Amino acid sequence: MPISSGLNNEKIRVGIVLPEDNIHEITLSWASGVDIKTDVAGLQKSNECSLQIASNQIRIITETHEYLVPSLKLSCQDDVEKLSTAFGIHVDPVIAGRGFHWEKRIEVDLPGELRISNENGHFKLINTLDVEAYVACVATSEMGSEAPADLLAAQTVVARCWSLAMVEAKHLAEGYDVCNDDCCQRYQGTSFLTPHSLKAAIDTRSEVLVYENKVIDARYSKNCGGMVEAYDTVWEGGEVPYLIPLWDAPEQKPGFAVENFAEHFDYHAAYCSSRRFENVNLAGMLGKVDVSGSYYRWEQQMNKDDLLSNLKKYTGLAWKQIDDIEIMERGPSSRIKYLFLKGIDQNGESVRQMVKSEYGIRQMFSDSFLYSSAFVIKNAATLKDDDHVILQGLGWGHGVGLCQMGALGMALDNITYRDILRHYYPGTTFTTLK
Repeated sequence: MPISSGLNNEKIRVGIVLPEDNIHEITLSWASGVDIKTDVAGLQKSNECSLQIASNQIRIITETHEYLVPSLKLSCQDDVEKLSTAFGIHVDPVIAGRGFHWEKRIEVDLPGELRISNENGHFKLINTLDVEAYVACVATSEMGSEAPADLLAAQTVVARCWSLAMVEAKHLAEGYDVCNDDCCQRYQGTSFLTPHSLKAAIDTRSEVLVYENKVIDARYSKNCGGMVEAYDTVWEGGEVPYLIPLWDAPEQKPGFAVENFAEHFDYHAAYCSSRRFENVNLAGMLGKVDVSGSYYRWEQQMNKDDLLSNLKKYTGLAWKQIDDIEIMERGPSSRIKYLFLKGIDQNGESVRQMVKSEYGIRQMFSDSFLYSSAFVIKNAATLKDDDHVILQGLGWGHGVGLCQMGALGMALDNITYRDILRHYYPGTTFTTLK
């Protein structure tokens, strides 16, 4: 069951620092007890070095030596059972939340092999490591260290399935399998590993969900908003039997959220409802990279000038004004599939422009990235005369598959990780890979 191009089913390549990050200096360090191997003689004795871009090469600076090399390779242990908090090669800086509203620079600790190259004056750092070590790290990169054991176990199994299925294969042409960020799966190495989270990974080692004897494409997002979305609302390729709309609640009820947005906005029986977490330390449960609210329900205002700027940025169209927003089709959870912007162009002509896909809509309606495409225009009646757009929305992310906050709600209700996964991926079965 290969997971990547040119690699076996035990290893995965993760893009950590990418050319588009525009990082021109990196610091690497490691504890004296970490057994480092490298292709630069003597470097492992230094415990710390600074890397700089030098024309088409890399300059390595230590306390006692300076090297000029075309590329650099370092490696250390990556057996999941031998990992611990902050074990590995420390890398500073790394981008977290690349392109999203929570983007920041962080430091990470990476097990396995690091290959560092100079790509046209920008660093590129690829981390190759054992799949089991990778998914153990993903679980606590996506979740907080205080998360319940069943939530960590569920997230670990989901991360493993997503990695092994490799349906999207977005980055193979760039020389790696997945990136380290929300584009794929959030991976911050061993930085946040705890004995608690590591146990969840080891206890579920090699465990996956399958459908028709294939490892499933286990999509997931932060908060579905009360109803899990259908796969074909967000991505092309038709329906996926186990990625279907369902109420994220103890009981299913007839119909879909899209049938009455206002009624759904007042729905609070969901596992992911903010009311379930009023006395819960969400930062401890969900991690500290992007937590500032529950995102079950939200409201945002955007100036029309910013919307016009985004229109030009993403479509090349320069308009004078926007008069109306016509929502054309929604998925079952009420996430918008496509809409039309209507306005006046530079020639004074009435025009309209389609904005399609869940991703494209979230990109258009924010100066960073909108929480989800499940929204209504609150000031629709006065929009033509207003200088702003008010969005009233629900959920965070595409909403397909496992809802991380819903899974947290289930775990807090003492529901086991297997029952959590059966809820979000109906019709699938568990198996252990040999």
